[in-house]
Amino acid sequence: MSNVNITQLFTQAAQEVNGKKLEGLTKDTVIAKLGLDSVAIMELISYFEEKLSIRLPDEDLANVKTLGDLAAVVKTRLPAGSEVSF
Repeated sequence: MSNVNITQLFTQAAQEVNGKKLEGLTKDTVIAKLGLDSVAIMELISYFEEKLSIRLPDEDLANVKTLGDLAAVVKTRLPAGSEVSF
């Protein structure tokens, strides 16, 4: 996958996993303020792993607060040359 749009993927994941429609997400969006419980967050991470064919270890996710933080972690797990956008 050459370009991953984090906000688009996160929006799709929230809709599919939690039935939650999220709008206006940016790289500075604080994930904890989106009204998702811990189970939903875990399901969102699984969604990312499945769709992108990557593994996101818990230790890499420990400091993720915003979508920008999530994008940085995802980028480290994607094949070389892949881009992450918002």
